[in-house]
Amino acid sequence: MGGGVIFFIGGAVANILNYIYRIVMGRMLGPEAFGELIALISLILILAVPSAPVVTAAARFSAVYQAKDFSQKLKSLFGYLTKVLSLVSLGIIILVLIFTSSLQEFLKLSSPGNLYFLAGIVVIMLIAGVSKGILQGLKRFSQLSFVFVLESVGRVGLAVFLVGLGFKINGALAGFLIPLIFGYFLAIFFLRDIFKSNQSEIIDSQGKGETKEIWKYILWSLSVFLFLNILLNVDIILVKHYFSGFEAGTYSAFSTLGRITFLAISLLAGILFPIVAFKQAKKEDYFHSLKIISLVSFLLVGIISLIFFFFPKEFLSLFFGPEYLEGIPFLGYYSLAMAIFGFIFLLSYFFMALNKFKFLYILAAGSILEIILISLWHANFLQVISVFSISLLITLCGISSLLVLEKKCFQRLSKK
Repeated sequence: MGGGVIFFIGGAVANILNYIYRIVMGRMLGPEAFGELIALISLILILAVPSAPVVTAAARFSAVYQAKDFSQKLKSLFGYLTKVLSLVSLGIIILVLIFTSSLQEFLKLSSPGNLYFLAGIVVIMLIAGVSKGILQGLKRFSQLSFVFVLESVGRVGLAVFLVGLGFKINGALAGFLIPLIFGYFLAIFFLRDIFKSNQSEIIDSQGKGETKEIWKYILWSLSVFLFLNILLNVDIILVKHYFSGFEAGTYSAFSTLGRITFLAISLLAGILFPIVAFKQAKKEDYFHSLKIISLVSFLLVGIISLIFFFFPKEFLSLFFGPEYLEGIPFLGYYSLAMAIFGFIFLLSYFFMALNKFKFLYILAAGSILEIILISLWHANFLQVISVFSISLLITLCGISSLLVLEKKCFQRLSKK
């Protein structure tokens, strides 16, 4: 229990620091450069989607191996996943090199060098996911939290230092990349005991059933995180494409603040996940937990959205400065859109905890719908936010219909 609290607090602190990184960069870089930075970070989050299911899979299977006293398999698990992700990373590097000019033109980037930073960040995030997942699976929460917080502190401090020296976007991206590298080697250091074992069972050449189970788990989770990230980030990428640099920077500022509503729900989703999985295993009512978390989430996002509707000027001035005040009319509406996405995220975690993935098709349809709608209607910010919100609302309604069916199925089974 104590370890879980440490992990939750560490994750919350890291998220807050990552948020501070965006805000500080917005003030230091100015609208045009900040818009470019946020577009790059959004693309990074989409390309690095495989890191999330890898962390989850590494955590799950390392926990299973430890529980079954198969600790000798941990070294092999680390080696197997690292080898696979190294090949994936090589493919990403090649693709970035091939499409550098096209991506630079599409996103209106100031320098192709920014895409090389992007490739480096994605590669490190992918490979480092293995060691972080194993730390989580072994319940070494204090060590994992230390890695997260150290990366986030380093990201803010180093980026401020480098941008202050005049490196601008390169400094902001280097401040993102270098702490990830240090965090990776620190996680390896914390796992040094598993590398001392001379005996290890080879996962990729033996136990084909285990390999199949690992990949099935990763691929389902990968699809979920991919479409969640598209739903969350594609509006910023398309705004960077269709609008001017100054307008993209303004959009990035109020969207960064508006995402606080999503951040609040995402932390609660992390609490809900293990509770639902545990109650399902015990054949207990897991809908009660969802109801409580949903009510708390609704209360939090309601308060945050009201604050943003009544005090948009104060918050934009405080966090980003007077250059971004054109975003005043849109902050409250964007926070509501992020609240809708937050509940999509919450229900996605709920179904993932139950190991049920039918909702994935709704996420995919919602992602495609969002891209189509914004591509067709983007005359101004209000139009973008409107069609963005419509696609999110349709997605939420679709997943909610599955929730109703799931509850009926649970009630029917409970009566037997």
